[in-house]
Formats: sequence, C-alpha cells, structure tokens
Amino acid sequence: MCPTAQLLFDNYASDTMTFFEATDLLVTFVGQHGPFEEERKYAEQARQKCNAAHQALEQHWARHRCRDI
Repeated sequence: MCPTAQLLFDNYASDTMTFFEATDLLVTFVGQHGPFEEERKYAEQARQKCNAAHQALEQHWARHRCRDI
C-alpha cells in the first residue's frame, strides 16, 4: 500500500475509534443535561474529524489511484 494512503487510513481508523468511544460514552450521561451536552459536543467534533479523515483518504485514492494496487 502507498505510504501516504496507509497514513491516511491509520488516521481514519483512529478517528473512527475516537468517534465510537465518544458516542458509546454519551449514553452514560443521558438525563444529565450539562455533562450530556458537553459529551454531545465532543462526539460531534469527533464525528466531523472522522468524516474529514475519510474524505482525505477517499480524495487521495481518487487522485493517486493507489487503492487497488
């Protein structure tokens, strides 16, 4: 695999796990308005970062055409 694609994939995988963990933790704050809202904001930021990492990987594959090598 292309080293840049591997790095982008690793970033995406890491960001996906962070997003998963943030959403998993979110359920523990249901009913606690302040803490829930803070965790919801963190989860939303994690989702956006995950989406950006996925987009960067897809764009690299499209430009570099290294996905199927």
